[in-house]
Amino acid sequence: MIFNSIIVLSSIVSGCLALIAGLVFKNNLPKKINWWYGYRTKRSMKNQEQWDFAQKLGAKNMIKFSVIPFLTSVLGFFIDEKHIGWSIGIVAASSVLWAFFSIYKTETKLISKFDKRKK
Repeated sequence: MIFNSIIVLSSIVSGCLALIAGLVFKNNLPKKINWWYGYRTKRSMKNQEQWDFAQKLGAKNMIKFSVIPFLTSVLGFFIDEKHIGWSIGIVAASSVLWAFFSIYKTETKLISKFDKRKK
């Protein structure tokens, strides 16, 4: 079986970049609320307590979900190299899923911990 090098290599590189970004972020958390560095959403920037919580959790989730691109590299062993459209789509989808789950899990935890309008 011929493996699809586009999926394998791109997914491994994407996973490595996601993991490195999470590790750098984890070891260099921004101390004060700002618009240029850190986990920046409206909810995370509400106050310093939420900011600090979001920075730690955001880095943790980035690291945790960096496994998604690594796992999609396995698909490269089952999809023929002739299917370039599938290859590009799979790599793009794995990057989007990594970002989505990192943000979704962080925002969900921010809501459950800090939202005073709970039922």
